[in-house]
Amino acid sequence: MLKIFISLIVVLSFTKVFAASGSADKYSVTMKKVELCSTSACSSSTVVATGSQGIDIAGMSAGAEAASFGSTSGLPVGSTFTHLRVTLSRTFTIQSTVTDGSNTCTTDGSTEANATTLHVGTKNDTSGKTDTTFYIADADDYGSGGNIGISYDTPTYAVSMTVAQPETGQMQMIYKLASSYTVGPIAPKIKVSFDTSAAVGGSVDQGGTCRMWPNEPVVTIALTE
Repeated sequence: MLKIFISLIVVLSFTKVFAASGSADKYSVTMKKVELCSTSACSSSTVVATGSQGIDIAGMSAGAEAASFGSTSGLPVGSTFTHLRVTLSRTFTIQSTVTDGSNTCTTDGSTEANATTLHVGTKNDTSGKTDTTFYIADADDYGSGGNIGISYDTPTYAVSMTVAQPETGQMQMIYKLASSYTVGPIAPKIKVSFDTSAAVGGSVDQGGTCRMWPNEPVVTIALTE
């Protein structure tokens, strides 16, 4: 069984102007598909798993094995894989407070986040902090004055990242494995260490409104027997 960890895939790359970051008390995402590839283009892939599985990476201990998602029992012995492609829902569930200068922005359960709107958090009042639905917004400039830029052109860990693919409500990333893996008699595990202490972005825009979005957790991946 190849253990695929949801924290592996949550590596979004945002360009932010005058933005702050904060720790995530909750950071839940939903995996839809995992594929192994022999090239960075992933033009030909081997499907490891499909379905729908959600995991809160902020609630997991560093290096822990998250729930498995699929089996590699059918992989042909001798095949070599160099990349992994993942598909997940653009809908996240997050709970956090971000301090931006002298202001705080807090997730408050409001539901305005969508493909063209960032979450509007509560400003300078953390008493209502709660789980909130975030949506991976389209690449664009947001906030009053357009001072919050969101871009997916240069992801930090992924080789590539595509939003609204293969379906409108999904996103895909291709990652280079830490080292190529040749299938043998024993399938490996992938262990992931992560840090969500800066996994939420926030900024008070020029109109004084708190805008919040998912940030990139720090992720370290190791392949083990």
